[in-house]
Amino acid sequence: MKKYISQILVACVCALLGFLLAYQFKLLSDKEKAITPNNYNQVDITAEIEQLKKEKSEVEKKNNELLNQLKKYEDAAADNNDLTKELKKQLDDTRLIMGNVDVEGPGIIIYLNPKNSVFSSNASNQYITDNELVYIINELNFSGAEAISINDKRVSIQTGIKSSSNNNFIEINGEKVSPRERIVIKAIGNKGDLYGMMNFPGALDFQALPYYDKKFEQSDSIKIPKFNRTYKYDYLKPVK
Repeated sequence: MKKYISQILVACVCALLGFLLAYQFKLLSDKEKAITPNNYNQVDITAEIEQLKKEKSEVEKKNNELLNQLKKYEDAAADNNDLTKELKKQLDDTRLIMGNVDVEGPGIIIYLNPKNSVFSSNASNQYITDNELVYIINELNFSGAEAISINDKRVSIQTGIKSSSNNNFIEINGEKVSPRERIVIKAIGNKGDLYGMMNFPGALDFQALPYYDKKFEQSDSIKIPKFNRTYKYDYLKPVK
């Protein structure tokens, strides 16, 4: 009887912490949407952006504290019960795959540096777009990558990658990446397979990629941060 009561208490605590995490991110998202150029001058917008960055940092810190507390509850519940231990292991594995935790392991790092095209008459077409980044991610996944990041932004199952209309920036997970500056792509997996695919002749000659200097680096320890947004499931449901 005590075992069931403890499991019910853990479930309640987990549900409460999950609600708090979602509510904090919703508040921050609502504040970001409230900012429009018509309501603020440039100084106000800059100040508001800095304030949002500070609030985002504080929310992420609080979320990490809540997640650490949640892990303590889960570990405590799994201490003396084999079934609960197995459920805890499955939960941890799911978090790894979904990108909910920071991860590390062997793999490769790809550096993309735009070449000097000041004197080119077609310079606007010499910068990569979302197409090239999606192409590289697909090649890495095909080669067995288990985790990928672009400029330390975790690529998850809900990551959207989209170029702006004038290609001044590429948006990844709601954050901007400039195609006119160096882009660093990290991938964890079998570093030999990943390196072999990326270094294969012609593998990175896709569209604007020839206008970039490319460098590949194998590593035994690559760190990739967790997905920094909350997953949304408004329409998804299991088949009964």
